[in-house]
Amino acid sequence: MNASPAQEPAFFLRRLADLVPSMLAYWDKDQRCRFANHAYERWFGVDPDALVGTSIRDLLGPELFALNRPHIQAALAGTAQAFERLVPGPDGIGRHSLAYYLPDIVDGEVHGFVVQVTEITALKTAEVALKESEARFRTLAESSPSGIYFADADGRRSYTNTRWQEIFGLGNEQALGEGWISALHPDDRDRVVTGWREIAAAGREFAMEFRVCKGDGQVRLLRTRAKPVRADDGTVRGFVGALDDITAQRDAEERLRASEHLLDRTGRIAGVGGWEVDLRSERVTWSAHTRRIHEVDADYTPALLGSQAFYPPEAWARLDAAIRAALKDGTPWDLEVPFITAKSRHLWVRSFGEIDYEDGVPVRLVGAFQDITEHKRHKEELQREQELRIESERQAAALSRLLKEREEMLDVLAHEVRQPLNNASAALQGAAATLAGLQHDAAAAPLMRAQAVMGQVLASIDNTLAVASLLARPEPIQPGDTDIDTLLAVAIADMPVAERRRVVIDRATATRTAAMDMSLMRLALRNLLSNALRYTAPDKAVTVRVSDSDDPLALVIDVEDAGSGVPADLVSTLFERGAHSRPGHIAPHGLGLGLYIVRRVMELHDGRVELVRNGSEGATFRLLVVQP
Repeated sequence: MNASPAQEPAFFLRRLADLVPSMLAYWDKDQRCRFANHAYERWFGVDPDALVGTSIRDLLGPELFALNRPHIQAALAGTAQAFERLVPGPDGIGRHSLAYYLPDIVDGEVHGFVVQVTEITALKTAEVALKESEARFRTLAESSPSGIYFADADGRRSYTNTRWQEIFGLGNEQALGEGWISALHPDDRDRVVTGWREIAAAGREFAMEFRVCKGDGQVRLLRTRAKPVRADDGTVRGFVGALDDITAQRDAEERLRASEHLLDRTGRIAGVGGWEVDLRSERVTWSAHTRRIHEVDADYTPALLGSQAFYPPEAWARLDAAIRAALKDGTPWDLEVPFITAKSRHLWVRSFGEIDYEDGVPVRLVGAFQDITEHKRHKEELQREQELRIESERQAAALSRLLKEREEMLDVLAHEVRQPLNNASAALQGAAATLAGLQHDAAAAPLMRAQAVMGQVLASIDNTLAVASLLARPEPIQPGDTDIDTLLAVAIADMPVAERRRVVIDRATATRTAAMDMSLMRLALRNLLSNALRYTAPDKAVTVRVSDSDDPLALVIDVEDAGSGVPADLVSTLFERGAHSRPGHIAPHGLGLGLYIVRRVMELHDGRVELVRNGSEGATFRLLVVQP
């Protein structure tokens, strides 16, 4: 298409309008089209030139026109309109749109209105993803073996899952608000409510054990743990927590302690009596304690055949068979049999004996006699206690698995929160880039701010999960041979794209590798770089200097910023959890976890982090990575 010089401005304006993906059109006060760009062909399947002179009702159709009519009338009355609408296309695909109707006012008279319609399907998809994430969370919460709840800073519940309601013995409506307080045991109520409010006011993590009285009269022991949910400015918005009924676990622990006490007590040994039978004279001799066991007088004279009267028939048959076997082939015996005393008391006794020989000839039976009634009873009790102990240990193991499942569920919940946030952040970034390309600063600026907030939320989640992992880490790290340049590259790649060019590497050593845990050291370096970039003006660089140390043998990594330094009153607590290096300076408050994470990572490496330079021209943080 050729254009004369006089036509060039109109030509290029038309080209500009046709290249814009948004629909652009002008409708006069009679609601007829006076201009439409090429986007109308993609959205409605009509030639934009043929659209001129067509009424907006004919374009939209009766249903869509009826929906948009109030906005059309408002625009023709001089009021700008902005609204969302699902626009069906000729291809059968509905497009979510953000529409602007801007009145054309000349000398106080409305001559028509300009229409700009931008597709926001990606944003709507992100909203759907967030709603689906919430649905997944509720599904996970309802399947949790623990009670899950949300509460505001004063303890009022806004959500409880079914398991929480079962543990408390409350219905869904009763569980909301402060209804849970009514179920607290009277002796625990003031302590729990006061403790909750004190910790909530301080914005700290909440952990406590307490009792509740259920409607059926049961008293149950519970354990709860809650973590604060913070707004962007650091204020506590509420708490998310987990609740477990530990009554069975505590009972199992008490039974286990009682069982151990009983095992100590039953170690007592009963007195033992002796006896002898002279095979040549058939004389029977008993010791004094044997007489006491038989409950006979001290002058009682036992007879060989008279002993049978003290045993039930089946017991005597076993004992007689053992004696005969000993007499036949010298086999000793050791039997536990029931016994009846002269006073008709039923006991259990242990009888053990053997043959004495003289010149190879059996001459006597000798043995011992022990009242093992208490021992027998204790043994039976012990067996029952051991069975109870085994059962208690099994229950304790089952409860331990449930607690582990709860921790795993929280990890899953953290993942289910973070993944949708990542998706939403990507969608916001794409939408912001699109609107920025269209030079719609009014619409792009809020999206860019939302994207920045989303980045802060993601960083806070990363650091919070990192702290939980570092605090719970039971085993020492396993340092590996790590490429230093790779470490620096991945740490810088973790920074926002626009910030990476500000990081300058100064290598003062030819060392290529060092022993460390790559993932943990990346976390530490990422937090230092993030802080340095945050507190350094946008037009200044942040320097990462790498060098060696001989005493101790270590890799030295310095991160130098060009900010205003760390206030003197914060230096002593700089690496404590919850501390902020420079509150109120440039960046908004975070969770105070970054430098604490750096300190813990270095401690796990047997190294340290130091503030080696601090002043009005900036600060330098040093990582000393000790080498084996």
